[in-house]
Amino acid sequence: MVVIALFTIITGAALMNHARFGEGILATNLAYDVALSLREAQSYGISVRESTVGGAFNNGYGIHFKSDTFFVFFSDKNNNRKYDGTSLDGVCVQGGESECLAVYKLERGNSIASFCGVLTAAGSLDCRNFTSGDTSVSFLDIVFKRPYPDAFIRTDLNTQNEERYQSARVLLVSPKRRESRTVEVFQTGQIAIRHQ
Repeated sequence: MVVIALFTIITGAALMNHARFGEGILATNLAYDVALSLREAQSYGISVRESTVGGAFNNGYGIHFKSDTFFVFFSDKNNNRKYDGTSLDGVCVQGGESECLAVYKLERGNSIASFCGVLTAAGSLDCRNFTSGDTSVSFLDIVFKRPYPDAFIRTDLNTQNEERYQSARVLLVSPKRRESRTVEVFQTGQIAIRHQ
C-alpha cells in the first residue's frame, strides 16, 4: 500500500512538471529560430548577395517586428535602413519594389510579448508591449548592411540617420505565459538569448 502511494505521488509530480518542461523547450526553440533569422539577415547583409535576379548586390537585409504573431525577413532595397514593404495578414505582398522576402509565423500559441529598443544614452527602453498595451513604438527593424557587421536598429522614433539604440530586445512567451525568452541584438552585431 505504501509503495502504491509513493508511486502515485511520484508519477503525479512528474506529469505536472511535464507540461511546463515542454513549454520551456518550445520557448527555447522559438528563441533560437528568431536568433537564426537575425543571423541569416546579418550573413546576407555583410556578404555579397543579389537581392533579385539581375538586381543589386549592395542591399542591406533585416528583420521587421510589428505584430505579436509573425515577423518579416526583408531586403532593404532603398537603403534607408528600415522596412518599407508590405505584408498583409502575415503574407508578403510581392511585386514592384516590395522589400518583403519571407514572413515567419509564430505557431503553437507562442507569441511576441514585446519588442524594445534600448536607448544609448540612458539605457531606458522604447517598447511595444502587447500584454500591457504600451505602444511607445509601433515597429522595430534590425538591419545589417555591408561592409559593417553592426546592426542598424530602427523604430518609428528614429530620424533618418540617427543611431538611437544600443540594442534591441524581443521578448517571446509560451502559450500559457509560464516560460519566456529574450533575444537581444546589440549594435555591435552580437545576438544573444536570455532565459527569464
